[in-house]
Amino acid sequence: MSAPIVQTARIERLSRNLPSFSATKLASGMQAVTTTVMARGAVVITRHERPAMVLMSVERYLQMEQASEPDLDALTHRFDDMFAHMQGEAAAQAMADAFAMDPSELGEAAMAAATAQPRDATSR
Repeated sequence: MSAPIVQTARIERLSRNLPSFSATKLASGMQAVTTTVMARGAVVITRHERPAMVLMSVERYLQMEQASEPDLDALTHRFDDMFAHMQGEAAAQAMADAFAMDPSELGEAAMAAATAQPRDATSR
């Protein structure tokens, strides 16, 4: 699917999942819109019967903002685990073995590693 089609599909899904107010209704009835935002968390504002923007509560905005920030504690812990694994006896022995190989053996080992099934990032 092309980007505009995907974007249109997302907008249509958003329009189905959130209450909708026209820009005219927003201007003339802010109290009703505010009440709905506070009850539902967000509303779609339409312009010429098409979704134009989303009005959301501060709480929902902060939740979205927090969800987009990386969890630095978790990343630090993951880095520390990976670093400790790389400093272990098995890693030291593997490096010693690699330096002891002649060039042809090292090339074969590199090719075998490059064509091996890739591991996902969480199993490293």
